[in-house]
Amino acid sequence: MGFVSTTYQIVKKLGNNERTKIINVIVKLRKNVLTAYIFPRWRRLPDNYVKHFGDPDKTIKPGSSEMAGFVVAVDRDIYDFSGLEAVWEALDSISSTHEDLQFLYQELTEEIDATPERLGVSCENIEARIDKLWDKGIENEFIKEKCLRDIESKVFKDGLIEVQFNPHRKSIVSKARVEKRSKGKELCPYCIQEPGREDYFWNNYVISANPYPYYDHHIVIVNSRHVSQYIDAEALKVMAEFVLSSPHYFSVYNGPPGTSILSHMHFQAGIYTFPVEKAKKELLNKKDNLRVSRLLDFPTRGIVVEKEIDKTGEGLPDSSPGYISGRSR
Repeated sequence: MGFVSTTYQIVKKLGNNERTKIINVIVKLRKNVLTAYIFPRWRRLPDNYVKHFGDPDKTIKPGSSEMAGFVVAVDRDIYDFSGLEAVWEALDSISSTHEDLQFLYQELTEEIDATPERLGVSCENIEARIDKLWDKGIENEFIKEKCLRDIESKVFKDGLIEVQFNPHRKSIVSKARVEKRSKGKELCPYCIQEPGREDYFWNNYVISANPYPYYDHHIVIVNSRHVSQYIDAEALKVMAEFVLSSPHYFSVYNGPPGTSILSHMHFQAGIYTFPVEKAKKELLNKKDNLRVSRLLDFPTRGIVVEKEIDKTGEGLPDSSPGYISGRSR
């Protein structure tokens, strides 16, 4: 397959470069194509927002979703400021440039790894378990449903950028809250059993609902051990195995620095179509059923690794978790 090994080699090379070392990753399975979007960047916050508001807390705070063109604003004035020009400038300024990535483009053009590899896929119906967990979270009000109901959104460039106004998430992304976490003044929410939270144990991880969602079935996949965020081949393998076992979901890795809970290794996941999925791509290399491309005409730069999978392909059981009718993706 070479999907995990190729993705990891890209991530490893990016992590060794100052201009590309902050890395966000999204993994999805769509129509039997396993895809990784890898977004390298060199800075955390965009200057144009900080300059406009004069407040480091008054800005968009890019993670995987934002790098994929889906921006979440928690303040009305930030949302109003976030027009096409402002968002494009912000994401463009923090993203590594094509010049920064030229060394990697060249290497990928010359060689990619299509070595066979096997991924573990759960034979139990993970999606049904997650759906049940999600429904229970709504029922007992652990999930703040207003985060999905009381929102506004606007779309630019034929869907290449989407901005959501979600004020109910403000308390968990504030600078003061992040500082409390970083100084150990706030208990890790993943290590305590919050009232109303339902857990599902899978593959040495614990799956539970995100109480402050900004897309459908927004969940967290938390390492059973309290270890800091990291991205390596094993982490990428977990992301791939998750979407192979629950094909309507994506999985997301947000690495440091950032505003998430970085003291405890976790992924996020959910059901959503990101703007980046509509972006143009330029093929860099193809070997067997593995393709590697780069994003074009998009506010952030990114590498896309794709692997075609069939019902009897590597890493899949006899009954492939391909498209399942009856649910929106």
